[in-house]
Amino acid sequence: MVLVVADTGPINYLIQIGCIEVLASLADSTVLPRAVHTELSHPAAPDSVRKWVEKLPGWVVVKNAISSVEAPDISATDREAIALAMELHAKALLMDDQQARRCAATLGVPTMGTVGILEAAAAKGLVDLPTALSALRETSCYLSEAVIENALARDAARKRNAAR
Repeated sequence: MVLVVADTGPINYLIQIGCIEVLASLADSTVLPRAVHTELSHPAAPDSVRKWVEKLPGWVVVKNAISSVEAPDISATDREAIALAMELHAKALLMDDQQARRCAATLGVPTMGTVGILEAAAAKGLVDLPTALSALRETSCYLSEAVIENALARDAARKRNAAR
């Protein structure tokens, strides 16, 4: 069983661009830390995000972390997500914040960001990566040109290799 733990950013952006269902195809179960669920339910969150959280699909579970991670330079939500990923031996922690990803890496927790999720989905034919990245650019998600160009280059190479 492939289990992933998700932080706020990837869930938020996948919902906004209409690609949240790819997680159901990439993992058997997605676990949201309680703090992530709270952030996604916040009145300031986009309407589509709040509506999704009100009726979570069956492949999403909300859990509290039992332990904690000492890392004062990252948010409490990020700390809970890392702790929960460790407790559950998650295949990956879905997380965009670079500082939090570095913290997770030092603790041996593999991470994947929103772009990585979209690349994995594109590799399985679930999304068209250029279209998904274009939609992602329309959100508040910060993406450097280098990240986008590299992802598109890998996608083009994958498509060329598949056509051979």
